[in-house]
Amino acid sequence: MNRTLKRPMFRIGGSAGTGITSGLDTPRKQYADGSTKERLLKAIGQQPSNRNMSQFLTQFGLNLLSQPAQGSGFGGLLSTAATAAQEPTKSLYEDLDAERDLQRQVALAAEQSDIAQEQATELQLLKNLDKSTSDIIQKEIQARMKAFGETEQEAAQIVLNKRAYGVLNEPGELRRKSIDERSSIIQSNERLSKPAADQKATYEVDFSKIQKDNEDVDFDIMNPFWTPSRKNYQEGSVYIDYVTGKAFRRDSNAPATPGIPEKFVEIQIKY
Repeated sequence: MNRTLKRPMFRIGGSAGTGITSGLDTPRKQYADGSTKERLLKAIGQQPSNRNMSQFLTQFGLNLLSQPAQGSGFGGLLSTAATAAQEPTKSLYEDLDAERDLQRQVALAAEQSDIAQEQATELQLLKNLDKSTSDIIQKEIQARMKAFGETEQEAAQIVLNKRAYGVLNEPGELRRKSIDERSSIIQSNERLSKPAADQKATYEVDFSKIQKDNEDVDFDIMNPFWTPSRKNYQEGSVYIDYVTGKAFRRDSNAPATPGIPEKFVEIQIKY
């Protein structure tokens, strides 16, 4: 959670540390020296990544020198080496398992620490609210629950975070950004107008969801769009007209009908 606490509040100016954000103007100190996980690893004395292998080679070398020969020739050398490596190998695996377990424990502790600090921030924010602002926030929470199917806890966390930190990268915001970026590329490469590019970009960004909502539909996943100028289509595959939003299945025997191109039949899909 590497966020600054000095962004404008409510998009109308002001700074964190005043009004309802009183007490939130002190940055999290641990990020001056790295993330919570990094600081915890530093505190316990994280060992270099090649430490275990160095110990293995040292122990193996000593065992090999002190190990009685297991035979003559190259085969005897291999047998001696294998015997000498048994105990160092066992120790290596034990050390690696212990190190991985420690890493998991540190990661869990860091996550718990971050969650606790987030909850403390939200609690401080709630304490600073007046009744009018509290009522507004409660309405925002209810609206999110209705619009996005979020639980009250999920909606409350998002709303309070937006109040404290400004605009976050929520799924809807990320989707809009992806559509805008894709639209710019389409306008440049395909010479489409902005409205047409926006429509095509929207379908491209949402295509995975469209596929998921229509599992029984065989889309041409390599190029799922129908256009008047396109010539090559796969028989039986489904294509979307991004201008009208209609979906057509390729059928070479189908005649042209009003609103439906020749060699296609219209089908209904979920958006």
